[in-house]
Amino acid sequence: MERLCAGLERLGLPRIFAAQLLFLYRYLFTIADEGARMVRGMELRAAGRSGLRFRVYGSLVGHLLVRSMARAERVYQAMVARGFDGELRSLAPSRWRLTDVAFVGGWWLFFAAARAWNLADALGAALTRGVS
Repeated sequence: MERLCAGLERLGLPRIFAAQLLFLYRYLFTIADEGARMVRGMELRAAGRSGLRFRVYGSLVGHLLVRSMARAERVYQAMVARGFDGELRSLAPSRWRLTDVAFVGGWWLFFAAARAWNLADALGAALTRGVS
């Protein structure tokens, strides 16, 4: 994900958007786990009742928002304490490898073929050839 964000930044995406995308990816799973823990805890506290009401889920979402904001503030303070200045630095410079060239070349060939021929018709005809 770091390479993707660095590449997007080199393609002209503003630095703040690349940083936000990277942090979203990193902490989305953390917030999802926290939400799952909160739901599990609420279901355990509501033993004997089948399902939770809509109002309870609204409260859970609100509490999750408050918790995630508090966590974001703590993470930001820790980053500032370690010298974060808004720039995402990579430990290893990225270079074009043979796999990167093959990936770009493969997609270039696919898009050239899609432009030259109607691939959807060809695929549909191939898949339905024996079907009547």
